[in-house]
Amino acid sequence: MQWLLGAFVRLAPNVEVDIAPCTYPLEHARNVQREAFLASRCTHMFLLDSGKIPQPFTIQRLLYYDLPIVTAPHPTQKGHEIGPMVLDRDGNGAYVQHRPWTGMQGPDVVVGCGGMLLRRDAVEAVGPWRCEYDERGFLIRSEDFDFCDRAHTLGYEVWADFDLMQEHL
Repeated sequence: MQWLLGAFVRLAPNVEVDIAPCTYPLEHARNVQREAFLASRCTHMFLLDSGKIPQPFTIQRLLYYDLPIVTAPHPTQKGHEIGPMVLDRDGNGAYVQHRPWTGMQGPDVVVGCGGMLLRRDAVEAVGPWRCEYDERGFLIRSEDFDFCDRAHTLGYEVWADFDLMQEHL
């Protein structure tokens, strides 16, 4: 991961890179990054999770869209199916796999945060990442779904560019 981030910095010297230690719970790591971002003069925050390999020029393309929340999706496994971490809500409010898996899709999808580019106004408005747990401590809703749902509630659109699908190690 360090070499990949170093390559980004060499290609774009005005980019600040911050690596949050992976020993934190994920929502805590994202909030450590959020606080560092808010303390900076940066206009955008790009989240890249370990084990994900973005396509060349991903950040430049996501910046080109000039959207508050846009992502380069990454694959994930749900049961026996492997598909992009891009979901819709069905009529009952349950998360279901989004289709089609081509081009730019949105504006009301729920996406994984790994590969997400956020404009400053969205980071400030939506607030910190958080997970939702049941009374036994089991995860009910992850930090990325919670973030997207709160963004939608505030009127933000969430977009995914399937042409920028990341590799997952």
